[in-house]
Amino acid sequence: MWSLTVHTAYRAVGRQAEPKSAPSRLLAGVVALVTLSVTVGVPAVRRVIDTVTGVQSITNVFSHLFGMSAITCLTAFVRQTSATAGTTPGSRTRDWLPLPAAAAALGTAFLLTPRPSGEQYLLTTGHSAAHTAYWATYIGYVIWGVAAIGVMCLRHHKHARPGPLRTSLNLIGTGAATAAVYVLHRCAYLTLRDFGIPLFEDAVVVPTTQVLLTGALLMFSAGIAWPTLADRRRVCADRRRLRRLQPLWQMLTDAVPEVVLPLPAPLRTQPELVLYRYTIEISDAILSLDPFRSSTVEVRAREQLSAQGFTGPRLAAATEAIVLRCAIARAFLTQPTTPPPKHPEPSLGAIAHSSDPLEWLEPLAAHCQHPLVRRISSALTAPTGKT
Repeated sequence: MWSLTVHTAYRAVGRQAEPKSAPSRLLAGVVALVTLSVTVGVPAVRRVIDTVTGVQSITNVFSHLFGMSAITCLTAFVRQTSATAGTTPGSRTRDWLPLPAAAAALGTAFLLTPRPSGEQYLLTTGHSAAHTAYWATYIGYVIWGVAAIGVMCLRHHKHARPGPLRTSLNLIGTGAATAAVYVLHRCAYLTLRDFGIPLFEDAVVVPTTQVLLTGALLMFSAGIAWPTLADRRRVCADRRRLRRLQPLWQMLTDAVPEVVLPLPAPLRTQPELVLYRYTIEISDAILSLDPFRSSTVEVRAREQLSAQGFTGPRLAAATEAIVLRCAIARAFLTQPTTPPPKHPEPSLGAIAHSSDPLEWLEPLAAHCQHPLVRRISSALTAPTGKT
């Protein structure tokens, strides 16, 4: 949890060169507050804090306040990420209004409550009015928070497009449902114990409570981290595709440098945009090399590749690779009958023939570096093999 806190805080607020959105700051707040709440609940930490402050079980208040603040951050996070277009400044402020009042009520009730032992953190009970007010405030706030989160997730996940956002809302909604079960389980245990009805034994309540709490935290953590993980996965996939296309792009732009349009330096760090530009520039370069293409080279290349066992899409990609290599060689030696335009417009129509043009460009790039393709291209462009 501490590693996740440091990483998320760094991503959200640490890099001042990049503007940070409100959801990213809320995400950092959720992770940090949950981490603090869990850390304060560790028995060794509780004993140290109680000893230093001189107030028995003061860590209960700290842990509950951190938890309530985390719920508030998570509520605001879900609201802003699931319904950004409909989120108004008033609705954002509304999420934070109950927290100061609940915190004041919790602190006042704790001051009036007989001090329980800090070692009885999960099973602390009492019979005073202040104790009842304390738990009513905390449990009521938790119920309000998980109910608000669950309603928002249920309302907006149906309208979200299939993808990371919908998955995130589903995970957070599941976490809210698990948290609600945790709260109801705890309320039932405490209430029945106060009335002397031992329906649940301590040996059963402790592991059940821990499982429900851990499950809720895991669902919440997975939900808030899912969009970032999905985006990271997409970025890694785009970078892999860029590495595959780099040799083909370099070969074509060396022959037709005019197809490369300026790209501002800040945008070069965005793999998705660079991949889009690579696709367009490769397509433009192929169009610019049309005057240097040879149908004779294509026929001979297909014959030789077929003799080597190339078939289907593999044969088509390897043939096109040979034709392009030969066209580039001819472009360096001769001038075309019809010169290509100096600054061709992005040929969107050339890449629109497929739902994903990379399905064709990636095998083409791979076959451009194939040893057999290089050998056949060299033979067909040699003086004895020129057509």
